[in-house]
Amino acid sequence: MISPYIPAASDWTGKLRQINLGLFAILPAMLLFWRGGAEVVVGLIGVSYLVVLASRRTWRVALYPPILALLATWLALNLLVSPLAVDPGTSFSRSLLWIRFIVLFAAVSTWLVQSPRDARWVVMAWAATIGFAVLDGLIQLLRGVSLTGRPISGTRLTGPLDRPNIGMFVARIGFPLLIGAVFLLIHSRSRSLARIAGVAVAAMAGFGFILLTGERAASLLTLIAILTSLGLAILFAPPRYRLYGLLLGVVAIGIMIIIGLTSPRILARIDSLLDVLNNFWASPYGELFAAGLHVWREYPLTGAGMKNFQAACQIVLGDTLKDGCHPHPHNVYIEWLAETGIAGSLGFVAFVISLAGVSIDLLKQQAENRIIGALTAGCFMLLLFPFTASQSFFSNWPAMLLWASLSMAVATARLTHRQEKSDETL
Repeated sequence: MISPYIPAASDWTGKLRQINLGLFAILPAMLLFWRGGAEVVVGLIGVSYLVVLASRRTWRVALYPPILALLATWLALNLLVSPLAVDPGTSFSRSLLWIRFIVLFAAVSTWLVQSPRDARWVVMAWAATIGFAVLDGLIQLLRGVSLTGRPISGTRLTGPLDRPNIGMFVARIGFPLLIGAVFLLIHSRSRSLARIAGVAVAAMAGFGFILLTGERAASLLTLIAILTSLGLAILFAPPRYRLYGLLLGVVAIGIMIIIGLTSPRILARIDSLLDVLNNFWASPYGELFAAGLHVWREYPLTGAGMKNFQAACQIVLGDTLKDGCHPHPHNVYIEWLAETGIAGSLGFVAFVISLAGVSIDLLKQQAENRIIGALTAGCFMLLLFPFTASQSFFSNWPAMLLWASLSMAVATARLTHRQEKSDETL
């Protein structure tokens, strides 16, 4: 894969890079406490990146396959999908601005994170954010109200958020954080057992908290991500690491069983999940999935248009849905099909395939880098697993959370490639 960086410099572009690295490091905290501030951070990083690209004339970064796939998709959304949408104005309002996430992804993966030191700053800031979120959520579990004054939402925790999304927040920020921490361990001069144990314990504690939140999708996706990572690590990592992988797998399953058996609240959520799975197509989620596929069949080539699912659903299905037409079908892949048709979905699938290539390349490398490859694959499963209910891929807060996670995971994977090449030249 072509994987150029914008070379680090000591001039004004270097100082600008450090400022924007700091902004990216605090992005998860902004998502917790100030959503408008998070939008400002994404915008500032994007504008800074484009200014540096123009100044350094390093447009070849667009040849990196994931970025190239995203740019091609964005063109399709604006040249094919939005002009033919049910409501073109509404579609353009989303498709044009979607470029900010592509630029954020490109900025983080080709400019901001270029050294272990850069990764360390992000890991430290993200760890502090996750630590506070978990502490706030646990206090909410014990007292009914969090430190930030948020009451528990029925059977689900919210932590400092105003909605029960803290489990997904911890999962999506925590997994790339784990990748970064393992990268720093691998490339550290001191790999003490205490540091390794600390990372493992923190990861298992995070998984336990996600289960305690009562968020079914977050819990299942995190479990799938863990099992994917451990499975690939056991297959590709050196024999001396396989026992550790098996032990971590046993611990993860043990945590899940203990929490499930000792918490009536979680048991109720498990029963609810099993009921949904047993009667999926009669459930609200199954009804929305089917509605999304109906909309796609009505608009197969270009979809109904971005942010047009609800309007198209009402046109196609009227008042036949028990729970009505929602703003999105609650599945990423069905959302792409329903709103962008084949024209947009092909580009998205190409992007997902290019991400798979990022993991595969690492799994072919030297022994310890394969662990990063396995964790990266797990992160992609967490973020892009097709067979689950999910938040919208395009709505602002979930989208910023997803792209921050994807960006950090890919940036660490590329940094692993870079470190291997530098090690080979020594």
